[in-house]
Amino acid sequence: MVDAQSLRNIGLLFRSINFNFRQEMDKALRKGGMGVSFGEISPMLVLLLHPGINGAQLARHSMVSAQAMNPGLRKLVSKKYIERRPPPDSLRADSWYLTDKGSGLLDRAKKIFEAATSRMLSGLNAREVKNLEKYLRICATSLESTDDE
Repeated sequence: MVDAQSLRNIGLLFRSINFNFRQEMDKALRKGGMGVSFGEISPMLVLLLHPGINGAQLARHSMVSAQAMNPGLRKLVSKKYIERRPPPDSLRADSWYLTDKGSGLLDRAKKIFEAATSRMLSGLNAREVKNLEKYLRICATSLESTDDE
């Protein structure tokens, strides 16, 4: 059984890592002249993994509300990085996809993400990184099993 203090510490560490990683990514994206923030590129990464998902799912995967996601989607559409297509099974839902331009941007941003992630993991050896990845996958799977998508 995990003690309550460890549970609180882990939750706070996840929040801290998320916040600091976002700041590091924003700084690196600016320095790399990408013209987008982490908040803009994050939904594009989700679309790379889940092409055709609807806006509500995209918002959940990006950890924002649907209302907060809408202005970002409009901005990404105006930059021609993503596009909305009619879904095959519903007239009311939306279906979002990366454009070729958006895929190209993600390709260019790949090295920036790798460098920031490498910096974050620099205090761990290769075995510890593999274990961390394994543990995080277990955590993600545990949470996904309760997802109502």
